Amino acid sequence: MKEIEIDSYSKINLTLNILAKRQDGYHDIETIMQSINLADRIFIKEEKEGIKIKCSHPLVPVDSQSLTYRSAEKILHRYRITRGVKIEIDKKIPLAGGMAGGSANSASILVGINKLFALNLSNKDLREIGEELGMDVPFCIQNGTALAYHKGEKVTPLSPINPPLWIIIINPGFEIPTKWAYNNLNLEWLKKEKNNTKGMLNALKEGELPGIAKNLFNSFEGLIIKKYPEIGKIKDRLIEEGALGALMSGSGPTVFGIAQNKEQALKIYEKLKSEYKSIWAVHTI
Repeated sequence: MKEIEIDSYSKINLTLNILAKRQDGYHDIETIMQSINLADRIFIKEEKEGIKIKCSHPLVPVDSQSLTYRSAEKILHRYRITRGVKIEIDKKIPLAGGMAGGSANSASILVGINKLFALNLSNKDLREIGEELGMDVPFCIQNGTALAYHKGEKVTPLSPINPPLWIIIINPGFEIPTKWAYNNLNLEWLKKEKNNTKGMLNALKEGELPGIAKNLFNSFEGLIIKKYPEIGKIKDRLIEEGALGALMSGSGPTVFGIAQNKEQALKIYEKLKSEYKSIWAVHTI
């Protein structure tokens, strides 16, 4: 019986600019996304028929309406695969944390089934399928460093960050509905904010760590921190302990801080691990 194991990498947003609301209800965005090595582990096994999904986290949906199920169903049906699959997810990425955990799982399922049944689909083919499933799925197929735009599903790869960034991730343990975050944005106010995309692209190109830290930006932060001040406090704690810069990822609530190097990242981790239950020292991939 054939089986595939695959790492399902989370992401952070180094910049996230919400530009305008679209007629289809989505928003035009511009964001620089970065994969990190905080990952779920996914096991995909060939079965005689059907789609069976298990997850180590009890709150992750695995029924026929879930993104994981729909991802498997879409690629199996599209390429007329008559066999089935059993999918097991070992969950490490925080749920609804602004780190694209669900999209990463969807992407890994597409990539894994492509390998399992030797479909020989290109990354471009897989990203096109991913666009139909979720805005972050094409990036999670691509991974690495990328500029995403339109609704977030159009992805332009960027050169990898070298050497990798060392980052502290802290999740405060509550969820923020993405729909609520988008619905409560003041788009007129956002138009007056500085757009950091160009500055971040230059800093990434030069591999300039202070410039990367300086140009971190997220359109959601003002709104989210006002309602959830704990996020602002986490940012402050990371800076106090020596992080060069800190930012909330996506629509939150996960916060990350950029460290000078691996040693400093581990030092900050050791200092803060007694204050925060969900904390990791990670690096970019």
